[in-house]
Amino acid sequence: MADVQVNSGGGGTTPVESSGGSSAAWAIVVIVLLAIVAWFVFGRGMVGGDKSKDININAKVETPAPAPAPSTPPTKTP
Repeated sequence: MADVQVNSGGGGTTPVESSGGSSAAWAIVVIVLLAIVAWFVFGRGMVGGDKSKDININAKVETPAPAPAPSTPPTKTP
């Protein structure tokens, strides 16, 4: 069988306490990276370059022919 070691009793060690500074630093890093990505996605096309862009498309839309109107309504025979 395998040997299992179980520590019981008062070891006298205190748990390691960590401050919240590490998570706050990660939050700032993530916000800065998101701001950089947003600048490239949304602001890159607006910075410098020629502001007057001539975009000309030739869009031809064919409309369907209207359905012919009925000539005279059918008459009722009693």
